[in-house]
Amino acid sequence: MHIDDENQFVEAPDAVYIPPNAKLFIYNCGTKPLIFICIVDPAWQKEDEIIFQ
Repeated sequence: MHIDDENQFVEAPDAVYIPPNAKLFIYNCGTKPLIFICIVDPAWQKEDEIIFQ
């Protein structure tokens, strides 16, 4: 899991706090499918999301 300038190895059943406006990505380095569930508050809105490529 990469959040801003921090990297951390995570595995099931870890939970990760992602602060507002953080730049993040997660990379699956395993052989099983990655299941990534987001719970957000306030509710996610499409117009608030910025995708960096």
